[in-house]
Amino acid sequence: MRPTNALLTLVVFFLIAPGVLAQQTNSGWLSENERTKLESLRAAGFEALFNLDYEAARKNFREIAESLPNHPAGPQFLAASLWIETLYQSRRLQSSLYDSDSFYSQNEDKADPRTVDQFRTWTRQARQLAQARLKQSPRDPEALYFLGATEGLKATFEEAVERRHFAALKDGSDAVDRHREVIKLDPAYHDAEITIGLYDYTVASLPLAYKILAGVAGFHGSKKRGLAAIERVTAEGRWAR
Repeated sequence: MRPTNALLTLVVFFLIAPGVLAQQTNSGWLSENERTKLESLRAAGFEALFNLDYEAARKNFREIAESLPNHPAGPQFLAASLWIETLYQSRRLQSSLYDSDSFYSQNEDKADPRTVDQFRTWTRQARQLAQARLKQSPRDPEALYFLGATEGLKATFEEAVERRHFAALKDGSDAVDRHREVIKLDPAYHDAEITIGLYDYTVASLPLAYKILAGVAGFHGSKKRGLAAIERVTAEGRWAR
């Protein structure tokens, strides 16, 4: 896995990894039949999404939301599909765009307010459902993982679509905190480290001026540490091989 492909990695990450974690942890949140249905609809939605059939993808994700109204997967996947569609339409799925200083200095491209509102509605729903589960079961790694994945998804949207760089750093840091908690609960779940590794690498790769400001605000990264985490996930993770 090359770090310059981090954006494309995140696209896959936020759609696949929650399902993988759910299979691994078996937290009791869903029955076996519900879990099977979730995975079937997620897989169908994922396939449609990567065929650029956004409506078909969202049809599957809406069915998840309707059939499993207490689980964050539906709204979280819906938000992810909107994010990917927005990136594709604006030609921002090219990871090289994020390697230039101009990306951080230019902000004339404004996100469609309707898109932003819909994205925030879905991520808010996903966050609330994950938090509700954690009130019932504070040590549920699946709920923690979805909470972190949703915060990470918000961070990528804020960065790539809205260009709200410091909001992205804050939400990305929150995602890292949640996924560190997941690893504490289940040290064998190496895939959770991808969030931590990508965040480390991304912060360390910021243009110097932004990196200094990020450091002053308390956000730090390390390319070496980030690469080590990414390589560890590549070798030991279940999906990122």
